[in-house]
Amino acid sequence: MRFAWLLRFLLLFFAVFALNAQALPWKKTEAVKAELISQATSVQPGSSIRLGVLLTQEPGWHTYWKTPGDTGLPTTIDWTLPEGWKAGQIQWPTPNLYVVGDLTNFGYEDSVLLPVSISVPASAKEGDYVAKANVSWLVCAEQCIPGSASFDVPVKVSKTEPAPSPNAGLFQTNEGLTPAPLKTVSAKVDTSNHALSVTFKTSEPFNHFYVFTEGEGAVDYKAPQSVSKTGDEVTVRLQGTEELKAGDTLSGVFAADGGPAKGGWSGSFSHVLVTGTVTPPSASSDNTDVNLTVWLAAGMSFLGGLILNLMPCVFPVLSLKMLSLVEHRKDGKLALHGLSFTLGVLISMTLLAGALIAVKAAGASVGWGFQLQSPWFVALLALLFVTITLNLAGAFEFSGVRIASTGQTSGASLAGSFATGILAVVVASPCTAPFMGAALGYALSASALESFVVFVCLGLGMSLPWLLLALFPCLTAWLPRPGRWMGIFRTIMAVPMALTALWLFWVLWQQVSLSALGVYLCAAVLLAVALILYGRLQFGKAASKGFMALAFILGAGAYALAASPLLERALVEVSTADAWSPTAVQTALDEGRPVFVDFTASWCVTCQANKLAVLDRENVQKAFKEHNVKFLIADWTNRNAEISKTLESFGRTGVPLYLLYSPDGTAKILPELLTQDIVIDALKTLPKSASK
Repeated sequence: MRFAWLLRFLLLFFAVFALNAQALPWKKTEAVKAELISQATSVQPGSSIRLGVLLTQEPGWHTYWKTPGDTGLPTTIDWTLPEGWKAGQIQWPTPNLYVVGDLTNFGYEDSVLLPVSISVPASAKEGDYVAKANVSWLVCAEQCIPGSASFDVPVKVSKTEPAPSPNAGLFQTNEGLTPAPLKTVSAKVDTSNHALSVTFKTSEPFNHFYVFTEGEGAVDYKAPQSVSKTGDEVTVRLQGTEELKAGDTLSGVFAADGGPAKGGWSGSFSHVLVTGTVTPPSASSDNTDVNLTVWLAAGMSFLGGLILNLMPCVFPVLSLKMLSLVEHRKDGKLALHGLSFTLGVLISMTLLAGALIAVKAAGASVGWGFQLQSPWFVALLALLFVTITLNLAGAFEFSGVRIASTGQTSGASLAGSFATGILAVVVASPCTAPFMGAALGYALSASALESFVVFVCLGLGMSLPWLLLALFPCLTAWLPRPGRWMGIFRTIMAVPMALTALWLFWVLWQQVSLSALGVYLCAAVLLAVALILYGRLQFGKAASKGFMALAFILGAGAYALAASPLLERALVEVSTADAWSPTAVQTALDEGRPVFVDFTASWCVTCQANKLAVLDRENVQKAFKEHNVKFLIADWTNRNAEISKTLESFGRTGVPLYLLYSPDGTAKILPELLTQDIVIDALKTLPKSASK
């Protein structure tokens, strides 16, 4: 890294030479304005006052952080203070990353405030004093220009309470840009490959990161940086140089999502290095979402919405749209029904996004499918599917007129198509399609506007196939003509709806006590009786309106009782040996074992499908044993704040999430939809030493 110092010297030499050669006045070529400002109008004896250098750069120019990177020079402040006064260190805000060709630099653009705390001794007498500062900087764009200035700032010492100066707001804003100390756990250096690792604790989520290290020659700036997360512990791996060894202190700033100035956060760390085994960082082990932008997330969300139409939780409902397409194909209303369905989907997605944003802003950890963690909602959804099952089976009609044996109907209303769109979104929540996990994880860590964009694109993807068929009837030419088959098709579709209702009651079984489940089942039976009696009245058959009303009332009462705190919830039982926790992960890693974590939930259809088709299969289980993998289950069926925070730390808002940890702690994220080959191939990438 001595080459870096030589490069800086030559850069400074030629910059000064160029200025002298052009014989231009300094002020005319200077691209930065410097000021020395104060936070308060006075200071009390025995306390301190903050003074700061405010650098305002022209667009396209930047100055440097205390460790500038490959080139550049840090801004320096030399103080001349009254006797007994002392100046602290510069309180550096989180820097920005600048990469130009092969050069990596750290610094600031636009304007930056560099505060310094000035301590005044208790023996200082009241009166007016002068603090002097000589400031030097290097400002660069396509060329670099060194600059300097001297300042005299009056400081009044008074025993009265100091009042804020007109610039106090700048200091307050700067506090939010300055990294707060992280709780550092450990720092290691591997003498065989000079790889470094630092582990600290944080519950803050992030999608991408960069580590700014302090000290010349501490790390190789061109090398990748890797991160792994276990609960609230974050481990960053860097490629060090020969400059650092055990006993030295590794210091720096971890900037998440661009740092505070760009909506993220940052924290500083400083820890003494100890000798240890550290795997060199690799770009492939970085957080998979580091390059996500709002438009990329929107595109991924759109693709996920398209695929949702084929997922088992959505397909049975949307397949009923076929009946609407057939029925309205030639009556001129097909386009209106398609638009009504799309509107129902988009409004539902917008409301869902608003609810997620509001709940998250209130401090709760939520994600896709969070409503299914509430037993009362699962029960309500189960009762809804009981209702749909009876409707498709012909027990009653929402419109009052059912499909006749000839296949002719009274015509579904536009409100019915709108309601189908809402229903499609409601039943989609147990499923997570490919591309959705990363996209929704980005949405809930971005601004409200970006979140709405991602969710609306999810709704557009979900409704687009049906909208295209409705707007272009020629695309429906392959569908059969209306006839008796429509009534048969409806009856057949009652079967998957009934199975969905049974599955939801199974989910309830995982969430509530047996007594509560029994009361919910009673509510379902009473609802079914009431709907059957309602259907008999619709079709002109004998039925008691009083008995029907009583069944409705008793069913509603049973539901309210089961949802009340009077009946306790059941805890989901997971074997202690298999239950996930940050401690369980770390224990296995300390033993040198790889770890596979299955973040799942009973109500997650995608999770259960992966479990049956992949994770429980003999070939996969055999591969887990061959590689000595510790298999852990993180069950999110009921609310669990620790699991929620871990999902957020990996850029996810819901399950499934599959993590494969190497023995060195590096975590690899597997796709939402698994295959046996995906899992087995991932296991093959583990170090051979991990296998028994």
